[in-house]
Amino acid sequence: MEAGAAAPPLWAGGPAPGQFYIPRAPGQGGVSPGCGPAAGAAGRTLSPMVTGTSVLGLRFRGGAMLAADTGGSYGSLARFRGVSRLLRVNGSTVLGASGDLADFQHLRQLLQQMVIDEELLGDGHSYSPRALHSWLTRVLYTRRSRINPLWSTVLIAGVDGGRGFLGYVDMLGVAYEAPSLATGFGAYLAQPLLRAALERDRLPTREEARELLERCLRVLYYRDARSFNRYELAVVTDQGVELEGPLTLEANWDIAHSVSGFE
Repeated sequence: MEAGAAAPPLWAGGPAPGQFYIPRAPGQGGVSPGCGPAAGAAGRTLSPMVTGTSVLGLRFRGGAMLAADTGGSYGSLARFRGVSRLLRVNGSTVLGASGDLADFQHLRQLLQQMVIDEELLGDGHSYSPRALHSWLTRVLYTRRSRINPLWSTVLIAGVDGGRGFLGYVDMLGVAYEAPSLATGFGAYLAQPLLRAALERDRLPTREEARELLERCLRVLYYRDARSFNRYELAVVTDQGVELEGPLTLEANWDIAHSVSGFE
């Protein structure tokens, strides 16, 4: 080889060292003109941008309930203060999501279109909360398997067969059901309170469940730096879905001056 001549490709029609191989139609060669080390790379969300914090869920006698605040954090900045993270899917199901808000909006569009397609059939059938929970498990697990996950943790609440239903799905596709559920910091700060209330071997009444969720939201407002004191509440019973809010938590910071040593 003459001095200064370019090295031949690694194989006929293949890329030179440092280039991506991009398949093309027969007769067009296998390398894009001028492709460099970054050309052809697929885009992936490496970390969430605008996020929502905890969603709390609780079954009660005759239904299920979800609660979530309306804050949207841009890093450590409480950038958005009127973000709804609860979604009425149909007459028997409601969904709540924490994590990346853009991914939640994508899931919302998928679900709304799926419900529209189902209603257009006119057969009187609608998706049950258990069916939607299973579908979300497949969607999130598929995205995870493609190494392009939806950075969201989702709670599904509803009434199935006359009983309250509460299901959990995270960005890895991990899914399960439980009488009480929480995402984000709520899994550490609120779940102990919810489980302690359920240790009485009976489900709470609707009023007791609401009071308990409000207590947990107040604890999160005091302890979770990403939480907000305005929240929404979704209640699902045999009569349908009721969305309330935004509501405001009453907080008391009188003892804040005595808290020290944690700077």
